[in-house]
Amino acid sequence: MSIVASSPDELRAAAGTFSCVATIGNFDGVHIGHAELLRRAAQRARELNIPSVAITFDPHPAELFSSDPPRTLCTPSQKADLLADQGMDAVLILPFTPELASRTAAQFAAGVLEQELRVRELFVGYDFRMGSDQVLLSGSIGNGCTVKQVEAVLHGGRPVSSTRIREALALRRLEEANALLGRCFAVRGMVVHGAGRGGPVLGIPTANLSLAPRQVTPAPAVYATSSRILGGDGRWLPSVTSFCKNPTFNGTSLTLETHILDQSLDLYGQELEVCFLRELRGERRFESLDALRTQLRLDMDARRAMLRQP
Repeated sequence: MSIVASSPDELRAAAGTFSCVATIGNFDGVHIGHAELLRRAAQRARELNIPSVAITFDPHPAELFSSDPPRTLCTPSQKADLLADQGMDAVLILPFTPELASRTAAQFAAGVLEQELRVRELFVGYDFRMGSDQVLLSGSIGNGCTVKQVEAVLHGGRPVSSTRIREALALRRLEEANALLGRCFAVRGMVVHGAGRGGPVLGIPTANLSLAPRQVTPAPAVYATSSRILGGDGRWLPSVTSFCKNPTFNGTSLTLETHILDQSLDLYGQELEVCFLRELRGERRFESLDALRTQLRLDMDARRAMLRQP
């Protein structure tokens, strides 16, 4: 299990005194471009028999410098889990404060990378710039820390980026977004009480998710998904998820509601992760509750049919 820390002191307390191989970046979404960077760092750490550390930031640095920062593809807890899944021994999530933002690349390298973490080799993306002076790293920094720059990973002839994934999700190109991520796009949120129509009115209970304020969401539609309870047994359960305004009920705001197939679960107050596999249909208004019920059962049948596919 990877160590997750919010400061170098906390990391050293958990792992002991060490030198390490590190990689650094925003890692928003931890997509296939990030995966190559992380793979290279983890492999080099194994060769040197020292820990690998992924250094990232929360909140996203753009939130300090922009009045309209991009929404994030994953929450901090998702990011930590995804970085650990890529084989990193430790994840250091630094609070991105004005003080940290004011440090130059040389100051950050001397303080955090050299003195506090004793980084021997640092793997960075081809376009990563560090510090308030936005230095494009190459060669070496400080005394003995070698910088390894990793080239862009291409998909469709263009570099993979978090921006491309956001654009694909907004344009209802879920398949493209999932290909760029190297896995299914997923959101996490606490299950809260909704309008109370799922079970009592429609006979199909749903879990209403409260999402982080700046979390990326898919385009409004109904999706085939898989869901799991965080902190539970880890099982992914087949589900159908609506991210719509509920036009049949004259809704005005988007809500994310998930029905887990063939289960009777008390999910209130628990954190759920929902993984988006495929769009089933667009948002639409139905003329009657019976017509809506019929369509919802067709949606569920379509999701069940996916389970029979190889």
